Amino acid sequence: MSFNYLYFYIVLISNKSPIVKIINYMILNKIKNSQKVNFLLNFISDLPFYIADYFTLFYCGIYNLIVHKTLYDKNFTIVTGSDSFFFNTLKQLLDNLIGLNFINKIYVYDLGMSVDQITELSKEYKSVVITKFDFSSNKEFISKRDTHGTLGAYAWKPNIIWQELKRSKGKVIWLDSANLINKNFIFVLIVLTCKGFFSPMSAKRVKDLTHISTIKTLELPDKFLNKRNLTGGFVGFDWQNDKSRELASLWRDKSNVEELIIPKESDKFNHRWDQSLLTVLNYKLNSFGYIPKIKKVFGIKVNQNQNQDFFLFYHENDKKILQFYDEWFKYNKLVSTKTIKYAKLLWLLKWDSYEKVPSKYVKSLPIVCNIESSEELVKVLNSKISKFIKHFTTNNIDLFYEVIDSEITDTDIYLIEKDFDKLTKSMIEIKNRIVY
Repeated sequence: MSFNYLYFYIVLISNKSPIVKIINYMILNKIKNSQKVNFLLNFISDLPFYIADYFTLFYCGIYNLIVHKTLYDKNFTIVTGSDSFFFNTLKQLLDNLIGLNFINKIYVYDLGMSVDQITELSKEYKSVVITKFDFSSNKEFISKRDTHGTLGAYAWKPNIIWQELKRSKGKVIWLDSANLINKNFIFVLIVLTCKGFFSPMSAKRVKDLTHISTIKTLELPDKFLNKRNLTGGFVGFDWQNDKSRELASLWRDKSNVEELIIPKESDKFNHRWDQSLLTVLNYKLNSFGYIPKIKKVFGIKVNQNQNQDFFLFYHENDKKILQFYDEWFKYNKLVSTKTIKYAKLLWLLKWDSYEKVPSKYVKSLPIVCNIESSEELVKVLNSKISKFIKHFTTNNIDLFYEVIDSEITDTDIYLIEKDFDKLTKSMIEIKNRIVY
């Protein structure tokens, strides 16, 4: 921004007239919704973490060379798991891991794969050890799925990690099947060898994604509530490190307490199951000093699920829409994502909910808008979102034919079924037509 423009803006913000206030609001709103500005602000916000991460990595490398006489311990095990739903995503991870020559031991836990899938894994990945997780020897809730298809609140994960730690008596690194890594993952091994524990930061803070009842029961001091969450989908422990072993044991024990890992009043918006417990227990123990934060530095990508293209969005507490949303994810977890940046198509379940969607996704993603009446269609076409929405869905057959017979030539409308098998097929056809 040149000096003249900067001077002009300073004059604007110092002026109190109504017109100037409107101009200021428009300028600030544009800045707020700018993808480049948000990227810059996020980078500036995370810059101290980048610096601390590289400093910690350098320190750990020197420490390992002096104390352990090696840059990193090469004796470690990568552990992951999958059910039948995430089989293809698991294969994506295994191809990724086998392509890295510094990884030797890979264990896969069967969480409900089919016989054919197990046979295929055994033939294609002969070096991988496949173990069936014994749900019957664990708490009953761990084998049950919620309305979104989530298995046992992920409580099986801390149990698997603890089992592998006891078996190997060494370093165990858990990777969700949807993760991918690159050669920078060696940096993880350097830090894990030094610290005995590793899990980078995730979205939001403890107070945002841990139910208050869990916080109170575990007696987490208030000073940790604004700390960033850890990443439950990637975590490394070392059996030979007493504090690491203690954290892994506590995580396993507390995850087996149903009211801690799934509080009755909790949902995915205020609690994240195993991730919440790991985060709280880590901060409460406070045993490892600074743990690096930035995944990118360490070659880690999370949520790399294949074909999870649909992002469904709404913002009102409408029971009908909530019920549809829950049912959709119950039947369509494989083709849907709850993280908008990974989506290929945005489906607005309520037309005016676009106001809550970050503008960069409104502009970059193909949008399908669900409408229930002619009045809603008119509102959409007369709104500022109209230039971004050319595709509509409806289960109102009269509206469908009304639009078909109208003179709105640049608009497509699709009649969708209430039966979820037919609906899924229709939406995939719509997506393929729009995206590809």
